[in-house]
Amino acid sequence: MSAITVVAAWNTAVMRITFILPVFSRLPSGGFRVVYEYANRLTARGHRVTVVHEQWYEGWHRPLKHLREIARDRWHDRRPGGLADWLRWMPIDPAVRMTMVTKLDARELPEGDVVVATYWTTARLLPLLAPEQGRPLHLVQGYEVWGVDDPTEVDAVLRSDVPKVAVSGYLACLLEDLGVPRGRVSVVRNGLDHSVYRPPTPDGPRGTSVSVLAGSGPQKGTATVVAALERVREQLPDLRVNAFGAEKRPSVLPGWMGYSRARNGREQASRAYRASAVHLCGSVQEGWGFPVAEAMACGTAVVTTRNGGVEDFCADGRNSLLVDVGDADGMAGAVLRLLRDGESRRRLVESGLRTAASMDWEESADSFLAALRP
Repeated sequence: MSAITVVAAWNTAVMRITFILPVFSRLPSGGFRVVYEYANRLTARGHRVTVVHEQWYEGWHRPLKHLREIARDRWHDRRPGGLADWLRWMPIDPAVRMTMVTKLDARELPEGDVVVATYWTTARLLPLLAPEQGRPLHLVQGYEVWGVDDPTEVDAVLRSDVPKVAVSGYLACLLEDLGVPRGRVSVVRNGLDHSVYRPPTPDGPRGTSVSVLAGSGPQKGTATVVAALERVREQLPDLRVNAFGAEKRPSVLPGWMGYSRARNGREQASRAYRASAVHLCGSVQEGWGFPVAEAMACGTAVVTTRNGGVEDFCADGRNSLLVDVGDADGMAGAVLRLLRDGESRRRLVESGLRTAASMDWEESADSFLAALRP
């Protein structure tokens, strides 16, 4: 058998791939979406994929919620169609095996060829795998220190001697700064589903309108975004804000701002990005930055903070306007500039569409599959 034949056979060999997720998320989540995208696309290539979720654990300090969430998880897991049918915000290939365990434990994972963990708490299991469970791989989607009592625990997991795939060059550099050898890190950037994220047809005037992803967590910078848009409204009283998010309406939003609780990507695209002339991202830190990429793909001009992940594909003055994290005045000025200058906005939109067009999930899946091989 020639060397070329051996390589071809290896590249087409069926793999048993296990993904580990910390919970079963009933609300849209960018990090979970990446895992499910790969699960679907690797399954379509003929690989055998299992996604293992840990049952929600609220804790006995909130006994009613604790018991309710446990009961709901068990109900979802045992109903016909299982977890795949109850993941309402994203379709899952029926061939993907979706499972739930009471507590994540390396001994409970199935036999396979590779185990992929993403959130830092799940990645702690990777050094504990038995050989028959497969090779470990850490999919790094962010610097996950928000709400963590001791961030050094996160750093210790990131420094572990486990091969890593980072979703952005920003995260790869962060890993290198933590002492991870460059040769242990692959960069596989995320794709976009262009059947969902695209401009409306026809794409008419969008008026004085801004879309924002709003959340209660400090990492999204929602309070700064609100302050910036209050200043924009002082100059443009007819400003319309199309805010959206996975949570109930955040209390920080003033009454004059619209809010849609978006339960899937299609809602986000149709109700926010496509209806807005500008998308404003105020995030403090992003591992990648899906809303910015999605807005570009929907023909919306982008103003964003220099938050790390988006800087992999955002270039100030070329396909977006970038401002410093926490700079409400800078955000307001950039939004006003684009709302008042249609030609500048048009140039950014055209360049943004070209940028987004280069994001392809099939290409990402090819690169991710290559990273799974030893």
